[in-house]
Amino acid sequence: MTATSTADHQEMIAGLTYPTKRDEAWRYAPHDVLGQLSFGPPIESTCELPPALDASIPALEGPRIVLVNGVVDPERTELSALPAGLRLSTFDDARRDQPELLAAHFDRDVALSTDMFTALNVAFGRNGAVVHVAGGHAIDVPVQIIDIALPDEKGRASCSGVVIHLEAGASATVVETRIGDGDLGGSNTRTTITLGAQASLAHIVLQDVASTQVHLGRVDATQGAGSVLSAHLFNLGGRYGRVDYAVRLAGEGARVELTGLYLGMGDQVLDQQVTVVHAAPDCTSRQSFRGVLDDESTGVFNGGIEVRPGADGTDAEQSNDNLLLSDRAEANTQPRLEILADQVSCKHGATVGQLDSDALYYLRTRGIPEAEARRLLIGGFADQVVDTVDNEILRTWITERIRRHDG
Repeated sequence: MTATSTADHQEMIAGLTYPTKRDEAWRYAPHDVLGQLSFGPPIESTCELPPALDASIPALEGPRIVLVNGVVDPERTELSALPAGLRLSTFDDARRDQPELLAAHFDRDVALSTDMFTALNVAFGRNGAVVHVAGGHAIDVPVQIIDIALPDEKGRASCSGVVIHLEAGASATVVETRIGDGDLGGSNTRTTITLGAQASLAHIVLQDVASTQVHLGRVDATQGAGSVLSAHLFNLGGRYGRVDYAVRLAGEGARVELTGLYLGMGDQVLDQQVTVVHAAPDCTSRQSFRGVLDDESTGVFNGGIEVRPGADGTDAEQSNDNLLLSDRAEANTQPRLEILADQVSCKHGATVGQLDSDALYYLRTRGIPEAEARRLLIGGFADQVVDTVDNEILRTWITERIRRHDG
């Protein structure tokens, strides 16, 4: 990042304000917690990862980039023996070798952003990962981006970015794991996805920062004609864990499938913000999010479908189902539809309920203890999202995390 661009970004920040409860997208956020966050340039860290945190990273084989507090960790990063067609690089390398890639994808629309946390990410997110797949190539191993937030000497939240660009006819799986440790700070991440015509991407986000931290995540995706995006979110950690998807179906016949699972306990607030824009004819979108909320936790789902003029033949569906395990837990679900085209099919639905007492009674009459019966029912509810992930190692990781939640 040049000195000029840094000054430009800081000028942009100066013209913005932090969100308040009057902002609909931030209505249920814990603003007292957000007000304690601070940001700044990344600081090189030499601290060791706590063993439990290191062990919590999914044991996937293949290339990966690891960032600690927004700084690339060269010892944990693996960039050797990349499959044909895959170019995986850090932001520093991309600025030297592919500056046009960052300019065209990560920096797109930044000047138009009115979101303070996006502006802070751009200003202080000096490093990150670039995943570039050449046209027609199929990458058969998952690419991992691991973002770790540890307390720095000033207690700041880290900022980082990810650029994913698949050229026409390419396919890949990218797994973003976001974890952390400590009483302060957290992470602010931004991912941009660009899919060429007929490209196919499976994008998985595992958000599991420490229960005292904050995670602010944003994913901006633009899809070309006939492309397919399968996005899976597991929003598990943080005092406040937020992931915001903005997907634009820009090419005819594009398809996006967004699934999510959030598990709340204690006083967690887990926030899912989703907007899918149908901007071309004959595109398909599916949103399916499920929440399991215990204690005094809060789940938020704010999901939008926007059908622009000319996007005839749109087929869009949205569902949000919530399971409350406590009478103090809260689910806030808000579907949004804006239809400005003809010949479209749009559906949405939401449910909030408790464990099925009849099913619980049935299991107990079969000799299953109540705690185990509860786990089985919760697992069955969550598995409808977990089973959308093809990778067995990831499914096992998620299932074990669910068991710890209800343990």
